[in-house]
Amino acid sequence: MNLGFDSGRCEADGGFPQGERLTRVFDAVGSTVWPSLGFQAENGGPMFASRMLASILILAYSRGRFASEEIEEACRNEEDFRYLCSSEAPEARVFRRFRRMHAKSLIEGLGHLSVEGAITDVSVAMERARRCLDLAVAADSLALDF
Repeated sequence: MNLGFDSGRCEADGGFPQGERLTRVFDAVGSTVWPSLGFQAENGGPMFASRMLASILILAYSRGRFASEEIEEACRNEEDFRYLCSSEAPEARVFRRFRRMHAKSLIEGLGHLSVEGAITDVSVAMERARRCLDLAVAADSLALDF
């Protein structure tokens, strides 16, 4: 799913990643109510900021990346994803659990991103957001089958 030509370019000095898409992701996450500020992967596991995880997933889904392992790899190797997670890449299982627990908020954020982009009909944007989450579930299910 491509919402525009801008994939989130980075400044040469390695500072804040520049790009329309990344700005729109921040706006989409900021416009959504998140049930909690922090998210713990499991008992005794590390805490992650809910908005950080949401930003990573919304950016990934808006670029057509749905498999959690692929998103984890992007957090380790791609500048804009590394920036979002402060170079502390969450594991794929964290993304899967976060998606399951916060699906409604992720759909809302993705819908907002679509409305701000190429789609002006809110119902179409929300259906597209639901399909993104369905694709993410399918991609993870397929990956876990192997």
